[in-house]
Amino acid sequence: MSNLLTRAVTGAIYVLSVILAIFIHPKVTAIYFFIIAMMGLWEFYNIASKKEGITRANIIGFLLAISVYWFFVGLSLHTNFVAICLFLIMLKIMALFIAELYQKSENSFTNIAYTILGVIYVVVPLALTNLLVILHGEFSPMILMSVFIFAWCNDTFAYLTGMKFGKHKLFERISPKKTWEGWIGGFVFTIIAAIIVAYFSDALHTIDFIAIAVITSVFGTFGDLVESMFKRQFGVKDSGNILPGHGGILDRFDILLVVLPIVFCYLLIRF
Repeated sequence: MSNLLTRAVTGAIYVLSVILAIFIHPKVTAIYFFIIAMMGLWEFYNIASKKEGITRANIIGFLLAISVYWFFVGLSLHTNFVAICLFLIMLKIMALFIAELYQKSENSFTNIAYTILGVIYVVVPLALTNLLVILHGEFSPMILMSVFIFAWCNDTFAYLTGMKFGKHKLFERISPKKTWEGWIGGFVFTIIAAIIVAYFSDALHTIDFIAIAVITSVFGTFGDLVESMFKRQFGVKDSGNILPGHGGILDRFDILLVVLPIVFCYLLIRF
């Protein structure tokens, strides 16, 4: 199978899985993005452990991530489960520091920092999908879906426009292939996508969909650059190989890891 066909098939499965996970039921959303979050965290820890002196995060890191993720699920469902998760989060953070005492590492706080950073960078944004899919206590899948649509649109048209017209480098030190022309193309088509989505959906006002599109295009670019910076520091090309032709989970969700928290904050302030 050619690389282009592999990318196309993998991309189609990925897109379809996201659509189904968002639209079927909030519980499906919770489970789907929980799996994605744990896989992304594994990639993060695996990359971080490549640097000499950094110890791969142990099971406490994943247990902390699980508690953090389901804390947000509990918030979306307005259940007392939140209190239990919060207690477990505090317990595991303390356990993380105590466990490091027995590692005999010269970089104890670096290990702790990377363990917690992985949870903040990967798990928290993906956990917010559970709050975005339920707005005002009602199942509103189109809001979360719009973020993905805008991210895909921005990514695709930034690439196509950059390939055709790209001359001026956007951030050459981190990502040599990105250009200002590509970013402008992605921005314009993402705004157009927002207007189209608003026409077919009454989940939000048109101005809100446009605002989310602007957030996605602007901060999504930074999300892409941040992930590239992370990979460059540790000398890896892809975050993983679980998605043939596309790399890893972090490679596919890099834009959203920065965009989702900002979109959530926007909606929190707006409503």
